[in-house]
Amino acid sequence: MSFKIEIACVESVIENEIKHGLSQKQIAQTYALALRSSWPTDWAKVNAMIVAKWPKGLERIKKMAHSGSCFDPLPHQVN
Repeated sequence: MSFKIEIACVESVIENEIKHGLSQKQIAQTYALALRSSWPTDWAKVNAMIVAKWPKGLERIKKMAHSGSCFDPLPHQVN
């Protein structure tokens, strides 16, 4: 069975997450879902919001999102 995860209005979601004090790891999780979603995302706006909150955090968030390290390993993947 195959399925696709979609996330809509990423700009609003991340803006709300930042406003409510979520961590960079949590923001990276949303960023990762957005990367895989077909919903259009204004990446310039998203990145600007992240930089406004964490001036040096954007590259860290992108790295976690692209690698998937922002997600906890599945139980069967834990050694």
